[in-house]
Amino acid sequence: MIMKKYIIITISLFLSSCSMSNPLSYFDLINSHKEFQNVNVKLLWSIDIGEDRNYKTGTLQPAFLDNTSYTIDSEGLVTAIDLLSGNIKWIYDLDLNVSSGLSIHKDILFFGTSDGKYYGYKIDSLSSSYGFLDRLDITSLIRDSSADPDVLVQLVSEVSSPGLGIDNLIFVKLDDGDTVAINIDNSNIEWQYKGRNVPLSMKGSGSIAKLNNNLFIARDDGNLISLRMKTGKLNWLMSISPRSGRNELESLRDIEMTPYVKDGVLFVGSFQGNLISVDALTGNLIWSIPMSVLSNIDIDNNYVYIADSNGSIFALDRFSGFTKWKLDLDDNLVGTQSFSYNKYIINISTKGHVMVINKSDGQLMTSLSLINDVDNQVKGLLLDKTLYIHSKDGRLNAIKID
Repeated sequence: MIMKKYIIITISLFLSSCSMSNPLSYFDLINSHKEFQNVNVKLLWSIDIGEDRNYKTGTLQPAFLDNTSYTIDSEGLVTAIDLLSGNIKWIYDLDLNVSSGLSIHKDILFFGTSDGKYYGYKIDSLSSSYGFLDRLDITSLIRDSSADPDVLVQLVSEVSSPGLGIDNLIFVKLDDGDTVAINIDNSNIEWQYKGRNVPLSMKGSGSIAKLNNNLFIARDDGNLISLRMKTGKLNWLMSISPRSGRNELESLRDIEMTPYVKDGVLFVGSFQGNLISVDALTGNLIWSIPMSVLSNIDIDNNYVYIADSNGSIFALDRFSGFTKWKLDLDDNLVGTQSFSYNKYIINISTKGHVMVINKSDGQLMTSLSLINDVDNQVKGLLLDKTLYIHSKDGRLNAIKID
C-alpha cells in the first residue's frame, strides 16, 4: 500500500511542478477551454489526491481553510493543496481506513474510520515536520502515522458525513441514526441523541446545520430533527417523506443533502420524496413539493437553485416553492450541487460537464466536459471565480469561471 501511495504522490508532485501557464498539458482533457456568450470556462488544474471511496455511495469531502484544501483518501492519506496554484503543500500518511470526509474546527482536522472511531489531528502536528516540496527524495515527503491524535473517540457506529464544530464541541451524525456531541478538549461524549437505524440507506455525506443554539439533522429515515446544541434535547421532528414501497429499495427516502438555513428558514429535500421549506424555530411547514433530491442546493435573495436526481435543474421561489424555470438536461445528464454566481447558476453534472445557466430564464449557456465523473453528493467551494470540486477518480479540480 505504501509503494502505491509513493507512485500516486510522485505523479501528483510532477504535475504540481508543471508551469501553470499550461496547467493542462499532462491531462487527457486537452483544449478544455471555451468562451460562450461572454462566459469563460477553463480548467486551471487537477491533482491526484489518493484513493477515493468508490466502493461506497458517498464521497470523501475535502475541507477548505485559508486558501488551502485538505483532502483525505480512503487509506488515510492527508494532502494539503494550495488553492491558488494547485501545488501540494504537504502530505501525511495516517494509514487508516477512512469512512468520512474532513471537517476543520479550531485548526483540527476531524474524520471517522470504518471501525467506528472518530479522530482529530491538529494541522500543525501533521505539517510541522514535513519536508520541502522541491526535494527530490520522494520518501521525505511522506510521514508515517507517528503523530498522536488530539481527539480520539470510540463510537457505536461508523461515520460517513463530516462533523460540525462549535466552540469546544464537534457534532457528528452516525450511520445508525444517532447524533453525538464530542468534547474536543477531553474526547468525552457530552450527549448522544438516539436515532433510528435504517436497514438500507445510501450512506450519504450530508452534514449537520445550525442556527443560533439549535442543530438541524437530516436523517436516513426521511426525518428532519432539531436538537438543542448544549443538551441534545429534541426541539421538534418532521417527517419529510415517510418511507413506503413494495420493498426496501422503493422505500428509500434518505436525506443526503446538508440542510440549508437562510433567514430563519430551513430548506431540505430527500431522495424519492419531497423538497420542503420549514420554519427553523418551530418546525412548521411553509411549503412542500414532490422532488427527488440528492445534491446540495444554493439560494439567493429570491430563489432556490436545485438539481433533482432525474436530470432537471430548477429555480424555485424560496417563499412559495413555485417554479420560476425548469431546465431538462440532455444526454442522460444529472446535476449535482448548484452554485449561484452573479447572473449565472453553475452546476457540475455527474458525468463531469460544467454547466453555466442563465439565472433569469434557465437557458443553458454552455455545457463543457472538463473533469471525470462527480458524485451526486459532492460539496465544492466557489471562491474568487474559481470552483473547487472533487471527482470520483480521486482528483481535486479547479475550474475558473469568468
